[in-house]
Amino acid sequence: MGKKVKLIVCPVCGSLNIRKSSPFSGWLLPDEYACPDCGYRGPIVGEIEVDEDEIKGE
Repeated sequence: MGKKVKLIVCPVCGSLNIRKSSPFSGWLLPDEYACPDCGYRGPIVGEIEVDEDEIKGE
């Protein structure tokens, strides 16, 4: 069994393709995320925990 890894997901569509909306997010500004798949923008993200082996496809 591999170690657990936390991934952030879009709270609207569940996509893993979610990123901080600005390089200043979390530094000069509060954390804000953007999902290009569904257009979500906001401070809330989901978080899932998976085995590292699942990510590598083993």
